[in-house]
Amino acid sequence: MTTLMTIMEDYLTYRGYRYLRLDGTTKAEDRGQLLEMFNAKESPYFIFLLSTRAGGLGLNLQAADTVIIFDSDWNPHQDLQAQDRAHRIGQKNEVRVLRLVTVNSVEERILAAAKYKLNLDEKVIQAGMFDQKSTGSERKQFLQAILTQDENDEEEENEVPDDETINEMIARNEEELELFQKMDIDRRREEARSVKRKPRLMEEDELPKWLLKDDAEVERLTNEEEEDKLFGRGNRQRKEIDYSDALTDKEWLRAIEDGNLD
Repeated sequence: MTTLMTIMEDYLTYRGYRYLRLDGTTKAEDRGQLLEMFNAKESPYFIFLLSTRAGGLGLNLQAADTVIIFDSDWNPHQDLQAQDRAHRIGQKNEVRVLRLVTVNSVEERILAAAKYKLNLDEKVIQAGMFDQKSTGSERKQFLQAILTQDENDEEEENEVPDDETINEMIARNEEELELFQKMDIDRRREEARSVKRKPRLMEEDELPKWLLKDDAEVERLTNEEEEDKLFGRGNRQRKEIDYSDALTDKEWLRAIEDGNLD
């Protein structure tokens, strides 16, 4: 599914951002040219839209220092391979990896399943330390450290970070931190100047009319569908056919001679 990339293209075009795109439909001979255009010293492109499955291997994006995972994959190793595209030889900057997830959505389930797979791999394979050199005590100590780290991570995930905390998390240096803080201040001032403060997410009155149905209409359609399933309304009436062979051979021949086959 690369439909999301197409939607993002519309947004980037609307904002006037120059970008490049690589997905499963990109020809093999065009891949190298796209990489050269993005990694060029004075490249005007600072965004590279990349589908995880198509660009997970064989790409070198050392010019990128920020990886934003917009749509997580069920297979956690696919996302890890996508992150590695920026961690390549020639990378001079500190790489930041950001994952965007919508609250109370299927994305949370995907992320939970991916994290479970990684934890299972870490506790079973890596903690096993199958190198024929590690002792049982070392394996136990390593596994205990992993379990302790999991508990600390769960406590941190339950905390909702504010703007200041997020700025400190994503800033690489003091200059970026000051820039992010200035952006937050400008945003708050813009919101304060507006007569009606716009919410951060889309409201119901912004949805198109064809998406909106009142409760009575939804209940009516639901009841009709249940009644159709229960009483079989709308189904095509089947023609009854008699497959029984009630005529004897003599009666059948006589019917043919008389022309009475009804």
